[in-house]
Amino acid sequence: MNPPPARGRAPSRFVRGRARGGGAYRPYFYFRRNGRVIPARGNRQPNSGEAAAEGSRVDPPANRPARGWGRPGNRRGRGAALDCSFLRPENYAAPEDGQQVQSIAVDNPQTHSGWRLYFLRENYQEGSELATRITAVEAHFQRNPHNYDFVAVRDQGFFPLPAGDILQDDDLTKVWPELQEDLKEHPLRTLSTLALAMHTVVVNHLLDTSEVAPVSTLEQFVPPPQRLRKVYVRPLDFVPVEGLSGVTHSRVDTLVAIRGTVTSVGEPTYNLAWQAFRCSRCQMEMAMRQKGTFQPRPYHCKRDECVARDGFLAMRSSPYTRLSVRQIIRLQETLLGSIYDFESSMPEEIDVELRHDLVDSVQLGQKVIITGVLKLQELDEDESAGNHKQAYLRAVSTEDAAGRKTQFSDRDLEAIAAINAEPNSFKLLVQSIAPEVYGHEMAKAACLLSLVGGDSPINVLLVGDPGIGKTKILQSCAQITEHGAHVSGKRGAQSAQRLGITFAGRNKKVLQAGALLTASGGGLCTLDDVDKLASKQSILLQCLQSGEINLPLAGAFGTFPANFSAIACANPQKGQYDEGRYLLQNINIAPALLREFHLVYVLLDKPSERDMSLTAHVRALHAGAKKRAKIAASYAMKPKSSDSICETTFAGGGGGGDGNGDGDGDESVKREDDNDSIMQHDFDLDKQLALQPGDENMDLLPPILIKKFVAYARQEVRPLLNEHASNSILQYFLGLQASSEHSENDSGPIGSGQLHGLIHLSQARARLDLSNEVTPQHVRDVIALLTESIAQTSLKNGGFKSEASGSRSAGGGGGGKSAQLRNFVFMMQQRSAALGRRIFDFEELKEIGNRAGILTGISQLVEIANMGGHLLKKGPNMYEVVPD
Repeated sequence: MNPPPARGRAPSRFVRGRARGGGAYRPYFYFRRNGRVIPARGNRQPNSGEAAAEGSRVDPPANRPARGWGRPGNRRGRGAALDCSFLRPENYAAPEDGQQVQSIAVDNPQTHSGWRLYFLRENYQEGSELATRITAVEAHFQRNPHNYDFVAVRDQGFFPLPAGDILQDDDLTKVWPELQEDLKEHPLRTLSTLALAMHTVVVNHLLDTSEVAPVSTLEQFVPPPQRLRKVYVRPLDFVPVEGLSGVTHSRVDTLVAIRGTVTSVGEPTYNLAWQAFRCSRCQMEMAMRQKGTFQPRPYHCKRDECVARDGFLAMRSSPYTRLSVRQIIRLQETLLGSIYDFESSMPEEIDVELRHDLVDSVQLGQKVIITGVLKLQELDEDESAGNHKQAYLRAVSTEDAAGRKTQFSDRDLEAIAAINAEPNSFKLLVQSIAPEVYGHEMAKAACLLSLVGGDSPINVLLVGDPGIGKTKILQSCAQITEHGAHVSGKRGAQSAQRLGITFAGRNKKVLQAGALLTASGGGLCTLDDVDKLASKQSILLQCLQSGEINLPLAGAFGTFPANFSAIACANPQKGQYDEGRYLLQNINIAPALLREFHLVYVLLDKPSERDMSLTAHVRALHAGAKKRAKIAASYAMKPKSSDSICETTFAGGGGGGDGNGDGDGDESVKREDDNDSIMQHDFDLDKQLALQPGDENMDLLPPILIKKFVAYARQEVRPLLNEHASNSILQYFLGLQASSEHSENDSGPIGSGQLHGLIHLSQARARLDLSNEVTPQHVRDVIALLTESIAQTSLKNGGFKSEASGSRSAGGGGGGKSAQLRNFVFMMQQRSAALGRRIFDFEELKEIGNRAGILTGISQLVEIANMGGHLLKKGPNMYEVVPD
């Protein structure tokens, strides 16, 4: 029978020896490991009495080598001290800040008045390597006073240090050639050296300027100059920006730089880190480290000649009395070379610790580059739970990444040039988006334009039957965007909470950025099943209208910029899209939100002649004919085969082409047919983008190449409209505005917003050709996309033609119920007149419907005709046609 558990403290391996009593000698504190007794500290040797009797001398504890950090790992022999040092791995390396000093004596040398602010343990030795380096850095600061503002350093307490300024100093490089390597491998010590040099230079500068400073008089009081506090260095561009996947455990205590988006910001915390005291007897200044709520005070003077035990005065204005300001943020990396679909793979995140002046230096949703020292923190204090550690970054500098350009390698530029050199690069890019979804090229082209973007965001909405591939298109777009977010309405309230700004944490004081704020700054937000986010559609509408997110607080009001492009999809309310109803009657979206989408497409699963091509496409996809494993290498080896690429873009030049406004002589844009007019009646963009019988072996682009191509086009290309393109846009807009007055659909009035959308879409189309000039051919493609969107979302008859554009509809909508009813009634009357009878059975009516192009929904159409008075039911499945 097992004894009952003992009350009180839980059993532990760490026990007290004397409390157990009896038996041989046991140390006061010891461990039990594999039947052996291991002292916890080893200050008292076992069998010390026998050793003293034999004449052996036992060293006092003060003369023994220190245990802990930096102890040499020697082998234990028979006469070696018994301790726990052998439990530590031999390859263990202590961090630079591993030895925390509890108290220091302020014994600064005369040449460096702030020595103890930066070096707590080391003493100054004139002529040493450290002293020589400090002197060399001081000389660099004094030689370049135009790069460093000494007065600002005194007031702010920090200074930025660009790598280009200090690494190009030849005199400093001769004394310290491995400065950059030391900063990367030993960042804390190197930063202390640089900060001490600046501290000394600022102090000397203040002494030089204090000679002419005004003095206090009876009329005016001038405060005395204060002692300079600790100066912090903020290094910039010393290490390259890398991804979190390449940072391993071997990089601990080294300097790394990470680019990402701030997704959460914690509350700043303040505590007293150091407290300075002065001995009232010998005037010796000292400082003690403070922890927690208890504030220790010195119990003896640090000077050997002084025997004071009390009477120490706290010095609050001393530079050695320091407050520790700390803030934790979370950074989500944005790396050009990584692919995320936000469903099965998510961008990596890391916690970042901000201290001192870096607190509140970043805001939620901001794109930043943070340089810091990689550290480890323990997650579990209980030994039985395991020693789990988590990596975090102790920031030493922050930089806004909005103005930093992405660097492309030579191989990337060759691949981008090869893509643009294709005879029809627009078709290649469109077909490479979600290749597993067959067809719907117009919707894919609209999503591609939203990814590239113009001077303002481009929003696209996809509506259609379930299972047609809308989610696949959204996931493909999420992979291609450089930075963005994805929200799926299938998760209900959980996804709705992720849309806007929320508070998290134990005390609800951690501010978390939602998907809309994460994608701000020119990113892309994909919204799957946006109709199910009814509770948060107001936040989405506010962001799309004003480009801001408002956060009401108690006694305050916060505003965050949220400028992004949105690609959303929605399912019909009744499971299948009803073409006889308006768009707002099919989906659960507010009318104001629907107007914010520039392009809306209806994707229907209808039988057509392309079903055989769809079957062949699916078979080829699963057979491996369209696999994209070696496409990147093949495109890197392809030569440039046309003059369509914009050479000024690769050369770093800007401008809008040759500036003459002649669209026929522009060699920087590819054309399908130079003689095609903008308002051409036989231009069918959907047919040109679709796969033709000879395109079965088309090498589709992998997502990583499309991502780099889109990032390059967004960064380097700034297209402008020439005269012909402006006239084409104006002509189409005026025709569209005139036709909207007589339109019966629910699209609403045409205003300046639609004109701006036309311009931005044309600029995005020109970016896909890497052209700095928008030509009429680019406007022609945009007009075709917009006309198709209007045709699919309107109640139209069978022969609908857009009077505004003069181009025919691509037939994506297939005609509404009213149009089908008119055609069906007309065919029945014609058939009745031809046969000389008015009685038809249901099979005959079905055949008439097939001849009218109606393949599905005949029963419903017959019932509608019966209720409308076009047919009279005479019996079971027997109807009479009413003459006109």
